[in-house]
Amino acid sequence: MRTSGNTRGLPAVSVVLPFRDASWTLEDAVQSLAAQSLREFECLLIDNGSVDGSTTVAHSWAARDARFRVVRAEGGLIAALNRGIELARAPLIARMDADDLAHPARLARQLEALRADPSLSVSSCLVECFPAGAVGEGLRRYADWLNGLCTPAAIHAALFVESPIAHPSAIIARSALDAVGGYRDDGGPEDYDLWLRLLLHGRRAAKVPETLLYWRDSPGRLSRVDPRYHRGRFFATKLAHFPTAIAAGTPLQICGAGRSGRAWGRALLARGYTVRRFIDVAKQRWGHVVCGATVHGPHTFSRGDGFVLVAAGARGARESIEEWLRQRGLRPWTDYLAVA
Repeated sequence: MRTSGNTRGLPAVSVVLPFRDASWTLEDAVQSLAAQSLREFECLLIDNGSVDGSTTVAHSWAARDARFRVVRAEGGLIAALNRGIELARAPLIARMDADDLAHPARLARQLEALRADPSLSVSSCLVECFPAGAVGEGLRRYADWLNGLCTPAAIHAALFVESPIAHPSAIIARSALDAVGGYRDDGGPEDYDLWLRLLLHGRRAAKVPETLLYWRDSPGRLSRVDPRYHRGRFFATKLAHFPTAIAAGTPLQICGAGRSGRAWGRALLARGYTVRRFIDVAKQRWGHVVCGATVHGPHTFSRGDGFVLVAAGARGARESIEEWLRQRGLRPWTDYLAVA
């Protein structure tokens, strides 16, 4: 039996779900959307060049549930995403991937959050990685970090550490997407580039503090196999946006003279910034010259010596340094910024 969509008019949310050769996961992903407590949505199933049975799965759902539409899009993921946004009828765009699962209340809870706070352009949620036995330590730590960032302030403060929002967990205001030109292909991670463009230009994001997306890990996921998601491309994306956050030429002092701090020092020196000093807790580094600047101990710190970048790479070090700075009255973005 073919069910109708929103009989009262346009859908409240348009889910954009690209897929390519996802026959082994697409059925479950779409089923999780069909079971949403929010009924007033549409889902654009964007066929991005599938040659397996996933196209049949998508058309089967569209034939029996009018909320699902199948669209063919060539040209890769970014073209598929922008094609979905172009065809979407709702003022809100929800992302979903073909190998993930949505909690039945996902769309309803995130929509409630956006309606409760009109200042938000992005509503996300907590994520749980699965299957448990296949999830690596790195992804598990990343998910834990993501789930600790719920408020607009926390998400904004972490913007140059790592992508602070799991892409398939987001609902984004169509007006905000249009304002920054949608997704773009600059050779790097398209979702992180989008968050940087949105949040560095005054948009706000928050997360519903509930696990509403189940994020599948697998050896073939794009973040593992596509070069655009390699660590170097993330760093290049951060550097491309850094002048929007901190004006070129700003004098800097970098907390952390290890690998991460040195990488940031070299990259920013090449882009016209001044590194006045490094600060490090390791006494054996004190007095060494790194990127033309001397390494000092924390006891010599002076907030007047320049804007502070917290670039310590050891586990837990960045958080400890940020707490140390806050105890001395420094504030994120005004006086310091965490980077990685």
